[in-house]
Formats: sequence, structure tokens, C-alpha cells
Amino acid sequence: MMDDPEKAEFAGWSSYREFAERVRHQRRYVWDKHVKAFVETVLATLRDRDVTLRKGMVLFRAQRGIDYVSRRKNDPEEPTGYAALRMKPRQSLAAEGRANAVGVPVLYLGTTVQTVISEVRPWVGAEVSVAQFELKRNLRALDLSRGHGQSSMDVLTFDHLLREKPLSPEQREKAIWIDIDNAFSEPVTRSDDAGEYVPTQILAEVFRNAGYEAIVYKSQFGEKGFNIVVFDPNDAEVINCAPYQVTGLDVSFKEIGNRWFRVKKRRKTAAKKGKR
Repeated sequence: MMDDPEKAEFAGWSSYREFAERVRHQRRYVWDKHVKAFVETVLATLRDRDVTLRKGMVLFRAQRGIDYVSRRKNDPEEPTGYAALRMKPRQSLAAEGRANAVGVPVLYLGTTVQTVISEVRPWVGAEVSVAQFELKRNLRALDLSRGHGQSSMDVLTFDHLLREKPLSPEQREKAIWIDIDNAFSEPVTRSDDAGEYVPTQILAEVFRNAGYEAIVYKSQFGEKGFNIVVFDPNDAEVINCAPYQVTGLDVSFKEIGNRWFRVKKRRKTAAKKGKR
């Protein structure tokens, strides 16, 4: 079965995962009919996800490192945030991310200082520049945050699992959009395989082509923070930048697999011990 954009219905609760697998390991640039159907169904189920980011809204962006300057000749150097040009992505140096390919600059911002500092994966004692950006105009944004903190498995019930009762179209849609939000909000590390970015990079381009100027998704760091990707970095300008130092980290964790146990060697039986 394939997703059906004409009915705005996904074929199953795992449609996003199947899409991600196809574009990572089969066809990335020339899509097969399954990928096309998924993308078109995503666009057909965008209803009620539009939000407006207002002109003048202030957001934050962090970069590892700070500068040191002397205010006057012979004065000691003082810490300061990076210059405005350093806080914006440069096209020739734009690194790969969840919402962009190499060489395609977008502006990754956040709604709180804690969110943006956490997103750069600092260590205790690290120095970080945090700039405030002001939006220069109203931006049409797509809100991906509704399913944050959930799993697509949450839509499955006893009837679905044991009695093989099919999910309703609304339940399948909810599961897919939860997976999309989780894919964008999953923390990024520099050691990530670039192929892991492909599904969200494709969707980001699809959203941009559909007329969206930004996307909003929940941060995994802190309960209140949101991440915002502004597709055109020129839609926001730096208004100030300050140096910060990380003084502590709040680490949380969970066990994600089955524990293995060492198998003890059996002792020789008394009978075998007697045969010497």
C-alpha cells in the first residue's frame, strides 16, 4: 500500500520511517513513486500548522568560542561575543544540518539562551558567544512541535497490537507527524553520518518550496525552548552578542536496550573431579 495524497491519508503509522529508509539507502535525488506519494501526502496534511513569526521578534543563536578585545590602547583584553558576520552562516562555509545541505545556508535560532547554548553541545568551562537576532519582517512558519515528547507507537492500542485492528486515518496521520517532529528535534552531533540528515533536509526543502519561510520544532533541551530555522538568513539581523561561559551541565539519561549478563562457567562435578 502507498500513501494517498488525494485522500490525504497515510498508508500506515510507519510511513515516515519507510520514507527515511528509502531516501537514505535507495534513491536520494530521483524519487520513486513511494517517496513521491509520501511527500505529497505530507503536503496534503499540513492543515492548521501555520504560525506567523512577527517582525521584531527576538531570537537567539550560539556559536562555540568568544573574542577578546582591548577597549583602549594598553588596556587588558576583555571577553566579548563574536562579531555580527561571525554569528551568521556564510554560504561558502555552511555546514550540513537537519534542515540544510552543505553550502546551503539557513539560520538556526532558538527561543531561549539555554536552548541555543545546549544545542552547540558545550562542556563545563566552555566559552560560547550568544547573539540576539531580530526578525526584519513577518515570516510564515510551519509548526512541527505538536507531537513533541511522544512516540508514534503511542497511537497503538491493545486492539491494534493484539487484535490487528487497523488504525484510523487520523491516528496514522498523528503518528507520522510525531515522527517528523522527532526527526527534526533529535539532537545533532558532529560525528553524525551525513546520511542521517537526508530525510529532514528533503522535507525542509519541500516545506520551503510550499511557501514556508521558517519551521518551528521543540528543543530536546529544556521544557520551554523551541528551535526555529529561518530559511533566508537575511530575514534576521544581529542586534547584539555577548560572551558566556558554561558553568554546569544537567545530564539525564535512560536505558535504551536490554542488559546483557556475563555467563558464569560451570564448575566441574564431583564425579569428574574424582577421575584423576
